[in-house]
Parts: sequence; C-alpha cells; structure tokens
Amino acid sequence: MAIYNYKAKDTEGELHEGEIESTDEHAALTLLRRKRLIVISVKAKPGSKFNFFDKIFNRVSFGALVTMTRQLATMVSAGLVLSEAIDILQEQNDNKTLKQILSDVGRDLKGGLTLSAAMGKHSVFPQLYVNLIKAGETSGKLDTVLLKMADSLEKDREFRARIKGAMIYPLVVITMMILVIIIMMVFVIPKLTSLYRESTLDLPLPTKILIAVSDFFVNFWWVILIGGTGGVIGLKRWIATPEGQLLSNKLLLKLPLIGKIMTNVTLTNFNRTFSLLTSAGIPLLESINIVQDLTTNSVFKNALHSCYSGVERGLTFSAQLSVLPVFPKIVGQMVRVGEETGKLDEIFGKLADYFESESDHLVKNLTVAIEPIVLVVLGVGVAFLVISIILPIYKLTTSF
Repeated sequence: MAIYNYKAKDTEGELHEGEIESTDEHAALTLLRRKRLIVISVKAKPGSKFNFFDKIFNRVSFGALVTMTRQLATMVSAGLVLSEAIDILQEQNDNKTLKQILSDVGRDLKGGLTLSAAMGKHSVFPQLYVNLIKAGETSGKLDTVLLKMADSLEKDREFRARIKGAMIYPLVVITMMILVIIIMMVFVIPKLTSLYRESTLDLPLPTKILIAVSDFFVNFWWVILIGGTGGVIGLKRWIATPEGQLLSNKLLLKLPLIGKIMTNVTLTNFNRTFSLLTSAGIPLLESINIVQDLTTNSVFKNALHSCYSGVERGLTFSAQLSVLPVFPKIVGQMVRVGEETGKLDEIFGKLADYFESESDHLVKNLTVAIEPIVLVVLGVGVAFLVISIILPIYKLTTSF
C-alpha cells in the first residue's frame, strides 16, 4: 500500500487536507469520491510509493477477489466469527497487497467498525461489493448475501473468461494481418519491384499503386508512427470527454454484430447486478443509482438516469424500461412480471442468464464470421499482389 497526501472540498465548500492509504493514485481518488469529497489534488507521500514490480505482480485480480469472497462466505455461513474469518484469510493469502488489506480490515473490525465500513476504505472492493455487505449487515443476513455474491462473482468470472477466450482468435488474426502487410510493404515488395524501377517500361496502374504504397511505408514510416500514435492519443482524450464517450458508445452499439455483443454483455452485467441488489433488500431507487454509477456505457448510463427520474416521480421501473429503445422489449415485460409477483431478484437473475447465453452465441458467430472475411481479404490482397507483379512481366514479354 502507498500513502497519498490529498486536498479536497466537501459539498459545503469546506477544505479538507490529510493522508489516505491506497494501492495507487486512481484508487485514492475513488476512495475520496466515495466520501463525497471534491478532490483538488492527490500526491504520493515521498518514499511511500509501491515498487514498480510490486504494482504489477501483487495487484489484486478479479479472480483473487472471487476466491476470497467464496472463502469468506463459506466460513461465515459455517458460523465462524467475522474477525476470525478475516484473520484466517489474511494468514493464508499469498498476495502481498490483499494480505495487507485484509490485515487492515481485521484491525478495523476489532476496533469496532463494521465489515462494510472497513472494506469501504479500500478501493480493491468495488462500491457494489461494499453496498451489498452493508445491506447484509442491516438485514442480519450477511452469510446469505456473501454466498449470493460469491455465486454471482463466479458466474461473472466464467462469463468474462469465455468472452475473452472467444475474442482472442479474431484479435490474433487481425494483428497477424497487419504485421504481414507491414513486412510485405517494407521488405518484400521493394525487392520484387526493384527491376521495374530501372526499366523504361510504362508500368500498369496496379503496379504503380503497389510501388507508391511500398515507398510510403519505407520512406515515411515516421509519419505513420507519429500520426498513428498522435491519432490514438487524440482519440483516447476525445473519448474521455462526456460528448466523445457518448458518441463513441452510440457508434459502437450500431456496429453489426459487435454492437449486439456489447449490448448483450452490458445487459448481462446490468441484470446480474440488479438481481444481487434486490435479493439483498436494497431499495429500487438506490439500486438504480448504484447500477447507473457502475455502468461504463454512456448510452445505458443516460437511460438509467431517465429510469431513476421516472421511478422517483412514481412510475414503475418496467414502464420506464419499456419506453427506452436501448432496452429490448423482453426486459420491460419480464420486469413487469417481477413487479407483479414480487420476485424481481429471480426475474433479473433469469434475464442475466438469458443475455449471457445470447452473448456467448453472438461471440461464437463473430468467430465464425471472421474466417470467411479473412479469406476474402487475403484472397483480394494476394490477387492484387500477383496482378501487380505479373502484369509488367507480361507487358515486357509481349513488347518484343
């Protein structure tokens, strides 16, 4: 852990200065914002920053959090005292960062803090995680909430792994195609076309295009490098703005197949989170607010903001979901059934399973669709290359 000096103002404008312990600067900012503070500056205290290799090799992964939650849920449901369970987790953990965090949580528990308050000090535990722990403490069903959280996190981990695994093939193929194009243009084509440059033959258009592109790669590689790097940095900065994020999200959601995958993945997370929150007894308005904060897609974030406003005015959640085009009709219809039967948590769980299945199916379709596209692109590229090289030879032989 590292210590950061901070300056911040509260909602009334009063200045606060102090120190906060966190894994990194971004995590420190997250912790301060949880306290409803407007951050002015955050700087690492001299001599307190993580070693570079510690930050890489001792970061707390999502998998480590899932494993810890499952172990904690098992021990608490077996009747073990909470502070003892945390001590056991701390002793058996190999990750230095998580070990230190659990040590701090255990110390705070013995000092009289609740588990949610102790975990809330550390950005490793997401806001949703802390809120669910708090709901479990309030309802007296912490063991039940922990078990449901563990189940949900494990499903989420498996879902993420399947999506990442399925996307590896398309990414590898695209990367290899780019590398092959660069190698061909920089090393192969100049050697093949060197004979044509020396002749007085009027070259065919495809050959001229090939030579021009190859020359550009060889002579102006720095333009491509600087332009590409500048373009990526500029694009990232633009996407970081509210307008850029909203427009980029809208464009991505409209892309064929990829847009559907993004929509279904977002809806899977959306419904699974709502299922957890409602089963923990967290009020609907608060649940909507939490999911809105957790949602990274601006289109869905704005839609949830509209839902919050509507429910606050007395409208039903299902009615709000039904009128927003970003949500499929099935979501509004199923949520209405949940409202009428009083089983919203079950409905959200079924919707999460449905959209997870749809996501898996779409990702498989993407993988299947990539193969013929790659073959067509390679076929066109090879045909153009052959024509560009053979045409001058044919023209030269027929001129005699």
